[in-house]
Amino acid sequence: MNSRTLISGLAILLAILPASTYAQVSRSGLPSWGPWEDFPAIVVVSTGDDSRLPAAREAVDFWNAEFSKLGSPFRLGSVAHVIEMIPAGDLRDLRDPSAVRVLSRIAPAGDVIVALSNDANFNPFTRPGRHKVVVAIPDLWVYGRTLPGLVRNVIAHELGHVVGLGHNDDPTALMCGKAECARARGLMFPNEGFRPITQSEKTKLLEMYPPNWQPKPFKKWITDPPYPPTSG
Repeated sequence: MNSRTLISGLAILLAILPASTYAQVSRSGLPSWGPWEDFPAIVVVSTGDDSRLPAAREAVDFWNAEFSKLGSPFRLGSVAHVIEMIPAGDLRDLRDPSAVRVLSRIAPAGDVIVALSNDANFNPFTRPGRHKVVVAIPDLWVYGRTLPGLVRNVIAHELGHVVGLGHNDDPTALMCGKAECARARGLMFPNEGFRPITQSEKTKLLEMYPPNWQPKPFKKWITDPPYPPTSG
């Protein structure tokens, strides 16, 4: 692969990544399942030597640091790692009963499954399944070699949907969700750290998880979240 082809591929990827990301978020800005009522347990599913594992943990740490700075007691919960690979077909269609069974078997105690797939033929997405929220990350190794901050920021963007944020149109922000944002930002991702969240997003997070928020361990997933339409 020559440098011109690589740069062209990166530009296409960055132009479509945010716009293609799917999260079930209502018009009020709340996710369809409502704010979390307890600390959601995170299970990262990947091969044992996946180079994206540190990025996934850094993304969780980023969000927990943001909640700490906001004065909210809410946190993304404990992070566990399961060495296994979820078939790409199961990730693409979580409405299929067989996919639900696979997820339940792999991570029965996880509220959020971060699947680091070895398939490069889909865009990252966040999607509620039955009793779980799934974050699917494709194989971005080609781009990650050139843009070390890309994978970290992509995972953090998806976890932003997990905690209840939608997209914005700020090309400098983490949750930017329009193709124009990526084009305007070009190939720039911070080599260290993350793109910021906006002031309005901070306000929204405090509305969902105020300083007096308290976990309610026995009230999670009273009903199944609705199955979303397939994202294109």
